[in-house]
Amino acid sequence: MIYEFRVAVRDIGVPIWRDIQVNSDETFYDFNSIIQAAFSWSGFFEHRFEITRSGGSDLLPIIIEETPLDTLEDYTDESDFREYSNEEREDVDEIEENEYDYYDENDSAENEDQQLLKYFTDIDDAATYIYFTDAVLEVDIQLTEMVAPQEDCSYPICVAAENASPDEMEDRPTILQNRDKLKLTDTQDLIRLINFALSQLGDSDIFDTEYEDFGSEYAIDTNWDDVPPDETEDSPPNF
Repeated sequence: MIYEFRVAVRDIGVPIWRDIQVNSDETFYDFNSIIQAAFSWSGFFEHRFEITRSGGSDLLPIIIEETPLDTLEDYTDESDFREYSNEEREDVDEIEENEYDYYDENDSAENEDQQLLKYFTDIDDAATYIYFTDAVLEVDIQLTEMVAPQEDCSYPICVAAENASPDEMEDRPTILQNRDKLKLTDTQDLIRLINFALSQLGDSDIFDTEYEDFGSEYAIDTNWDDVPPDETEDSPPNF
């Protein structure tokens, strides 16, 4: 089953939204990556989901937080083992096992039980996505359609969108001051760029052919060998 969500940034002063189709069995961990790509954010800040309507009924928010990775020290990096003896490696393995004993997997949006289809079962089921930037960006999520997957389509995919997203590094006064700059008229170009970003998540290759030369076409030319002879050696090339 394919879910279509309207995801809309709240309280910016201009309408900023995306209609995104995703597989219903996606985890909230993956859904976070999809939202980040759709709004051209980096995932640098913490986030959480709050389920506010499920099964057609309003409810007190069910909070699904991101995995608190900073509470788990990663002992799997081979660079950590370069100077360890076999006995020391065994000690590290034991520490790693004990650390995971304190970790409640049910708190993780990556847990297999935390799939979208568990909470989104009826049209208009809803959630809030909170991205803890300086501006604390909030995104309203609403299930608008449930459709059968198309054989010639890969998911996730953006089917409609309006306006550019706010810069995650700006505070709220700056975002509100510059909100008119977020207004876009070419929605089709916006949708193409969003789908290019979604295709980079590894779950969709529908736009790979169209954008196979994307990098070379838009990349900044840093090849100093192309500087014309009449330009000084210290001058960067035009781009």
